[in-house]
Amino acid sequence: MEQTFCSRIWRLGDNIDTDIIMSKYLAKPSLREMVPHLFEPLRPELAARLRPGDAIVAGENFGCGSSREMAASVLKTAGIRCIIAKSFAKIFFRNAINNGLLLIECRDLYDRCREGDTVEVEVGRQIICNGTAYPVPGMSPEVLDILRYGGLASRMRALDKSVPAAPAPRDTLRDVHRPGHTLAEQLLIHNTGAQDLRPGDVVTVRVDEAVLHDIYTPYIFQQFRDMGFDHVYDPDRISVMVDHLYPTCLDDDPRCFRYSRRFQDEYGVKRLYVADGISHQLALEEHLAAPGKIIFGTDSHTTTYGAVGAFASGVGYTEMASIIGCGRLWVRVPSAIKVVVNGPLPKGVFPKDIILRVLGDLTAAGAIYKSLEFTGSTIQQLSISGRAAIANMAVECGAKAALFAPDEKTAAFCGVDLADCDWLRFDGDARYERVLTYDAGTFRPYLSCPYGVDNVHPIEDVAGTPVDQVFIGSCTNGRLEDLAAAAAVLKGHAIAPFVRLIVTPASRAVHREAARLGYLKTLVEAGAMVTHPYCSLCQGRSGGLVSGEQVVVGTHNRNFIGRMGSPAARTFLASPAVAAASALVGRIADPAPYL
Repeated sequence: MEQTFCSRIWRLGDNIDTDIIMSKYLAKPSLREMVPHLFEPLRPELAARLRPGDAIVAGENFGCGSSREMAASVLKTAGIRCIIAKSFAKIFFRNAINNGLLLIECRDLYDRCREGDTVEVEVGRQIICNGTAYPVPGMSPEVLDILRYGGLASRMRALDKSVPAAPAPRDTLRDVHRPGHTLAEQLLIHNTGAQDLRPGDVVTVRVDEAVLHDIYTPYIFQQFRDMGFDHVYDPDRISVMVDHLYPTCLDDDPRCFRYSRRFQDEYGVKRLYVADGISHQLALEEHLAAPGKIIFGTDSHTTTYGAVGAFASGVGYTEMASIIGCGRLWVRVPSAIKVVVNGPLPKGVFPKDIILRVLGDLTAAGAIYKSLEFTGSTIQQLSISGRAAIANMAVECGAKAALFAPDEKTAAFCGVDLADCDWLRFDGDARYERVLTYDAGTFRPYLSCPYGVDNVHPIEDVAGTPVDQVFIGSCTNGRLEDLAAAAAVLKGHAIAPFVRLIVTPASRAVHREAARLGYLKTLVEAGAMVTHPYCSLCQGRSGGLVSGEQVVVGTHNRNFIGRMGSPAARTFLASPAVAAASALVGRIADPAPYL
């Protein structure tokens, strides 16, 4: 890694998400073929103007959104030498470092530079631009070590492979409660055996479960081989989920399916789920997620598993390759924000509205690398599905994890004895960075408005907006109770003319039970098209894409520019009840009158 260099800069804004960096072309067979599409939804001319050695200067929260490592690796392939931003989404930060792409936090440069300026970078010391020097922070030993090797793959290749992989974490849940610690700290202490941990400490955890997704399997497979591994650390602790690209829709999609199979055929991975549903629902249904576990997956919404008391987070394909090879990952202990919600929810208000309100208050960068920990009488009344909807979207404000303390509902859902996991509980002496307290009675239906998940407004601000398409599904809101809420709104009614309503159950089990209970019949009779269980419209690359300035109301988790087709289209995120009511009247509508 060069310690001093000069670069021409390209200037971008706040919240440059991974969909803007690299959106619809993830299954192309090579990174080089993705380069011409860099920043296409926002600045389609920019990719052709980039030159090797250039730098990007940006505002807050660069790289927010998905754990899609292609966003970082394509920038490196394009020759970008470094990215300088006020702050970075932490999944993107790790992905970039793992690709040997230098990232530098500098809060002052962005507001004082122009596109086309030249910066002189002295790594870990300062940046000079237009005669002004801006100090920059040093880097941790872990980051510097990876950068010295030119990326994590090279570093892992240099490891002594005769050293055995990490021993399996203990399968027993039982432990003792440690007062004065957040839920995240308790989970990391439980896994590592440390006597005490505090925010900022760096620990190496033993990974209980690794969850791979079809769309990344070719990259994981190649990186795994490049690192010099010839066997996985534990074939019983790895799952491969075929949920993004089945059925295939683009020319190279079958490659991802073939590589998903190769993990089973060549490395003995026991669990391969093909067309069984969305990974985050399956991990709950199959009890892969359970209290006390440490789980990493190649999808940012892996935070969902915190609904049952697991420390779960998304990683890129390079880190996943190292995880399945050695069973370990280094983690910085996050600080925590406690979210307390008390009281009964008003009619027409659902768990999705809780998390949208929190996201609006925290903003997209308000919980970067923090643990969001939810409690209060309202939270205790929620089902596991409701908690999962909340945990799923915590990553949209940058959270590393989203956690709920196990209770009787958790124990019953996971098939465990509550006495074995009651050590994981809230403690009055724990140190929280911030506490958000809400009276649930003040809540109303909320919508996340274009073009950011944190652009949250109460329904009265946007009611009456004409709607072209409605989507009910995804790993956020494709569960049984979500379909039940939509069916309750639409029962005995027909959707508005010219509105398309697409419904995707989150799993085969949800599909079967929704059919048995008559929910699907109600939705179909109202005019819905019901698809098989998969990631569906949320991934923005299969059926249901929109054109022009069409408006979508969806129950999924992201409304980034261009994610569902046209960059001019607008997507509003809402609860299943709001989505169903909007399909019914053809405009964004409050569901309360129909419930």
